[in-house]
Amino acid sequence: MSYICTTQTNYGFTMKQFILFIFLILNLNGGIYSNLHAADLTHLDKSVFADLINTEFESYNAGYGELTVREYELFTSEDENFSIGIWEAKKGKEVMDTPYPYNEFMYVLFGQMVIKNSDGQDIIINPGQGFITPKDWMGSLTITEDLAIIYAIDGLKGTKNAGPINSVKINDARVSVYDLGNFEPYYPEYSNLLARGITLFSNQDESFQVGIWESSSGSIPASAEYFHGYHEFMYPLSGSIRLSHINGQVSVTNPGEGVLIPSNWDGEFAVPEGILKIWISYTETATTKK
Repeated sequence: MSYICTTQTNYGFTMKQFILFIFLILNLNGGIYSNLHAADLTHLDKSVFADLINTEFESYNAGYGELTVREYELFTSEDENFSIGIWEAKKGKEVMDTPYPYNEFMYVLFGQMVIKNSDGQDIIINPGQGFITPKDWMGSLTITEDLAIIYAIDGLKGTKNAGPINSVKINDARVSVYDLGNFEPYYPEYSNLLARGITLFSNQDESFQVGIWESSSGSIPASAEYFHGYHEFMYPLSGSIRLSHINGQVSVTNPGEGVLIPSNWDGEFAVPEGILKIWISYTETATTKK
């Protein structure tokens, strides 16, 4: 130890001073380390909404009917099979008279839409509610009021489902009674959280899932034992999320905002006052990476 502290470098200062100099460079204003790692978080915040507002509306037709839309894509997985973004549309209608090509989650920020299943059932979706159109679904989507949604798509290159293919409505968890179960210790070997939740949708191999999760205040390390292996988008309905990267950089996500934590992120996940959130997870599988 004394050798490191006293040995001179070729530039006239001690090794200890040299190490301190390198440390300061790497950590100044977030530093090189921060730029390489902490920036992996993807935020849905005011800046994203501002960028969307500054985007021109365009005519859009996916083969189901013409709409006037604008879009901001937040994140696309490395296998290009999963994406998340914001989509805004004027009043209009799409008729899916051929099987829908992928699983899509939509959460309404403002406006209204009516989903009609192939059995003729109408489902009204208002702000604070969402729905999932599964792969091979057929029906129609009518935008009755100018609309903005958060979307998440699974299956841009392929996905499989098991079970029914009717759309799934997601009620506003802040006012609706979901049976989330009892609060139980959540990864007690790592955290002090008490949590409960429900999975609302899962594809066949569980590589894409959507659910609601509620917890007490507490924290858990977002390390290899917890987050690694899948991407997770979190949208708090109440409470805030505090994410502290291992390099010291901290971000806070409040209700009305969202954050995507990539599978290679390292740090701590904390909820200072408890949280109720919608979550979306995606795992890049060997099949989708081909």
